Amino acid sequence: MPGGRALCGGSLISDEWVLTAGHCVEQARSFEVTLGAVDFKDQGNDGRTVLNTTEYTRHPDYNGDMIENDVAVIKLPEKVQFSDRVAPIALPSGNDTYDRRMAVVSGWGKQSDIRGGAARRLQYATLKVIRNNECRLLYGPAIQSSTLCCRGDNRQSTCNGDSGGPLVLEDDKTLIGVVSFGHAIGCEKMLPVGFARVTEFTEWIRQTTGVTTQSPSQQE
Repeated sequence: MPGGRALCGGSLISDEWVLTAGHCVEQARSFEVTLGAVDFKDQGNDGRTVLNTTEYTRHPDYNGDMIENDVAVIKLPEKVQFSDRVAPIALPSGNDTYDRRMAVVSGWGKQSDIRGGAARRLQYATLKVIRNNECRLLYGPAIQSSTLCCRGDNRQSTCNGDSGGPLVLEDDKTLIGVVSFGHAIGCEKMLPVGFARVTEFTEWIRQTTGVTTQSPSQQE
């Protein structure tokens, strides 16, 4: 944001591209991309890679008012070396709805509606994918075919600062969602949260970055 900083998540999809939310690049001038970190504030030699870049592409049909096509890709200034801490995530193939599948979201966003800023360590929450028509009862026309909705138990959800981060299938870690939005009343109400449905954007990702879908077993 102009004159300030904002925290968002992202997913490394190749050795030079990061997938994030479209609203995360709104009016952005530059990005500090941290790869391989677990402790947000630890600046020691923990295996992280930090890169600065200004190059990005947002989906041409992004609509912030309707939270539609909420995806963007950030190009790294150089190709990164993969390691046990830094590796690309698998993109999905096909058109599975993932209904009722369990998935894991991660990020450094707020842990409470009331207090605190970014989490010190990377946080995880297990959510269940729900049908769009169920989610539409709460969010109305904001739920498009390109939206994927999930609901968590025990106040587990996404929150401010988690935008752009990954939602992966619990069983095979395929990326199926990009954190997009939650309800305005807060993150601890056990209400559905919205993600950009990655299966709707794999062709755009391929055209923009050259990155194609692959199974986890195909990763090096």
